[in-house]
Amino acid sequence: MCWLQNRRKCAPVRYHKKEMPFPRKVCVICSQEFELKPDKPGFANRCPECSLEENEHSSSGAKAETVDRRAASELNAARRKAIRDLLYRKDS
Repeated sequence: MCWLQNRRKCAPVRYHKKEMPFPRKVCVICSQEFELKPDKPGFANRCPECSLEENEHSSSGAKAETVDRRAASELNAARRKAIRDLLYRKDS
């Protein structure tokens, strides 16, 4: 909803009569400067090109992720059991 009800189009957000630019960031991988836009995919500290490369690599190993998740859940179950045994053991 527009801040002025009687206008048909909303004016862009202005700060001291200037449009606010997008913040400029530096990519941690390739050290290239880029504008951080709201709908940019990926991480906020990576440029769009590096974020796209990361997404391509991660989609190819879906089967490996399933195996890793299963191993991690088994490991977490063992941790929970060890902590439970330590907390509730009977001191004799």
